[in-house]
Amino acid sequence: MISIVCFGEVLWDVYPDKKIVGGAPFNVFSRLHSLGNNVDFISSIGNDELGNQILEHFDNNDYNRKFLNVDDNHKTGKVIISLKNGEPTYKILSDVAWDFIPLKASYDEILKDLDILVYGSLGSRNIVSFTSLKELTKQSKFNILDLNIRENYYDFEKVRFLLNSADFLKVNLGELELINQLFNLNISNTQNLISKILKQFDLKYLCVTNGEVESMIYDGNHFEIAKSFEVDSIDNVGAGDNFLAALIDELFVKKNSLKSSLKIASAYGAITTTKNGAVPKINNYELDLMLNP
Repeated sequence: MISIVCFGEVLWDVYPDKKIVGGAPFNVFSRLHSLGNNVDFISSIGNDELGNQILEHFDNNDYNRKFLNVDDNHKTGKVIISLKNGEPTYKILSDVAWDFIPLKASYDEILKDLDILVYGSLGSRNIVSFTSLKELTKQSKFNILDLNIRENYYDFEKVRFLLNSADFLKVNLGELELINQLFNLNISNTQNLISKILKQFDLKYLCVTNGEVESMIYDGNHFEIAKSFEVDSIDNVGAGDNFLAALIDELFVKKNSLKSSLKIASAYGAITTTKNGAVPKINNYELDLMLNP
């Protein structure tokens, strides 16, 4: 069975009226787990009440927490989320436990046969976690980067490293344009820009999402485009994470075609926006109804 590891932040998404365990790589991990995959998660939480509640959440959902470090010196992470017309804005607290993710010797058991590593840019904002991530990218057979730019937690050199280390890149349209600007590519046509980025960073796949419009994926030979499903969205938090998890499951685990994988991933992303929470329950009936109306 394919071995998958997600690396990065796990934290509390704090809404005006509730809090939910979140973090982009954790959301991907959670959806991959719900789909029956052999997936682990490497992160760090504080030795505090919020950290204990995350441990309880892992236990209640039968998640493996042997790679979840407990940090005595830093607090569990939080993100303050505000929603306006379903679109989230984020205030991300700094110097928290997931900024200091260690790479322990005891992790060697998963590194010796790691098929897929999934990571983002936010988890590399601190040098400690970034150093751990760099080592993991060397050990993994296939690296999947969800650029996932948040606020100003990135710099040119880190973005360049993250892109160079990746085999598969997922970005939204805004992040695609950010790469266009950062690397002075100056390409206005979207497909030409995608092709240039794929070649420049020696990527095997590049996937671009464009919210309610469409998503596309390019493998160096073919572009596949999937129109977004029309739904009544109430909460877009986690939509891209569910999209990515479903795409990984379909394309790399089930070995489905690019076209089918992209369509199914789009359905997962769309259904997610119709429910509260970043990783809501999605059953096969809902999925089939959307794919085959």
